[in-house]
Amino acid sequence: GNRPSEMALYKNTLLVLISCALSVTNTESAPTCEQTGPCSCRMSDGAGDIDLSALASSDSSSPAFKDVNSTGDQYMYSYNPCQPFTEGDCKDVSACQYVSELKTYFPLGTQDSAKFIQEGQDLVLRYIAGQGSSMRETKVKLVCDAGETEFTAEGQDPNLINLYHFTLKSPCACPGGCSKPSNATCRQLGPCSCNMTDGSGMVDLHRVGRRDGPAFRDIASPSEVSDLYSYNPCYPFSLGACHDAAACVTTETHGVHMDNSLGSQEDALFFNSGSNLYIMYGTSKNYSKGLSSLVQLVCDRHQESFQAQGPNPQEKGQYIFTLRSPCACPGRCETPPTTPPTRTTAPPTRSTAPPSHTTALPSPITVPHPTPNTTKPTQAACVQYGTCSCMFKNGSYIDLTSLELVKGDPLFKDEPISWPRHDDGYLYSFNPCAPFTEGKCTDVALCRKNSASGSAVSLGKQFSASFATAKEDGPVAIAYASDNRMSIVSLHCTEGKHSRLVVLGADPKVPNTYEFILESPHCCLQKSGTAAVRSSLMWIICSAWTLLVVHSLR
Repeated sequence: GNRPSEMALYKNTLLVLISCALSVTNTESAPTCEQTGPCSCRMSDGAGDIDLSALASSDSSSPAFKDVNSTGDQYMYSYNPCQPFTEGDCKDVSACQYVSELKTYFPLGTQDSAKFIQEGQDLVLRYIAGQGSSMRETKVKLVCDAGETEFTAEGQDPNLINLYHFTLKSPCACPGGCSKPSNATCRQLGPCSCNMTDGSGMVDLHRVGRRDGPAFRDIASPSEVSDLYSYNPCYPFSLGACHDAAACVTTETHGVHMDNSLGSQEDALFFNSGSNLYIMYGTSKNYSKGLSSLVQLVCDRHQESFQAQGPNPQEKGQYIFTLRSPCACPGRCETPPTTPPTRTTAPPTRSTAPPSHTTALPSPITVPHPTPNTTKPTQAACVQYGTCSCMFKNGSYIDLTSLELVKGDPLFKDEPISWPRHDDGYLYSFNPCAPFTEGKCTDVALCRKNSASGSAVSLGKQFSASFATAKEDGPVAIAYASDNRMSIVSLHCTEGKHSRLVVLGADPKVPNTYEFILESPHCCLQKSGTAAVRSSLMWIICSAWTLLVVHSLR
């Protein structure tokens, strides 16, 4: 008697799979790098230039990487980007192999044959030596890494004769990582943005700053162990005796607590010193005691960190900081100003009865618990900026600031648990980006209220927002913490105009953990790499949807 409904569910399942397959196939290829020299190229997505010249040895008898033992065979290899070198029988080459048994050197590529090629997601610098049957080919995979430069010689390809593989991990393999210094300056546009005069783009720190407190709070300095520093670009904050500050220092001396402002946003000034970019915060306020701060901006495409060096020994009353961030890179975090909508959501139906057509809920994302340091996500595959935006390595990003409601009710207020979950007697509220207060829930992101008594408890503070990913390229969730409770809001990209909060309620497997799904077009990846990463997210969501539909047939 259930055959028609079962056939309908199977039909819907098939349609879901087909639509998912079509979504996944609609992806963009990785950005390419247009060659500008024997060891430099320019990224097609505007991310900047890759320039290996800083790694090259100018000594023709001593390559940058000499006689490196292979990890894949018994031979030794030498490599020098940009400049030719000579070693034994290898004359004016870029790469050379040494066979100790024969005491013979074999050339593996010349500088004039250097060519940048794209192999899948990998950028490779290819070299060729010789012709015909004696031709040898070397492929150097370039890996962008903010740490120390590391060269690995994998050696000869096990399947192809005369093909050799190297890997070069270096900041110089990052776009803009080792670009030659220019005379470009950054013309100030506001308290936390400026525009490069060489046309490389804006430096915009809006995604780093927070509206609900300092982005970096109570950071210790190695030089002043009793001092703790707080800093927030773009938006003023108040902390203790520091009022409307950009930076603040807190000192505990012999039981005496003191707070001093180190500058205000309204007095922020961008300036260049050589190739370095700084923001200086001064103030005309009386309570600042004439103290100021100097923040060096360092372009780092893969991580965000803040360091407090402490008092400047060369300038009395000035404190030195370093902010490393992708948003310190020109063109990486440019966002047009947006006005928060009055209401962008179509709230889900309040009735707990099932809808006229069966729709299975997508599964929430399983992510690790947030770390105590809320300025960094638990997993930084999508590097966090502020409380409601993050960016992947390929430049694509998620930005929920358009959903922000600064005043009044939260965006999603008193939402019941979503069907087919059973009513649990509670109502849930959620506001992305900005904190709200409801009953005893003060400055929170999420709140749970007893529908009978009206008593409320916090399910997560806004300042605790921590982006996390289940895999290297997504999908993405935001974790919130409050006392002994934790909430996971999985982000689900939808193509419609409206946003919806799916309330899953308490996790039956993890005590004091609550699950939600935010469905919104603002959860979709934007800018470069969007289609490829979004398709991965859609495939995971669709697969979960399909499994739930199939499970309902059992």
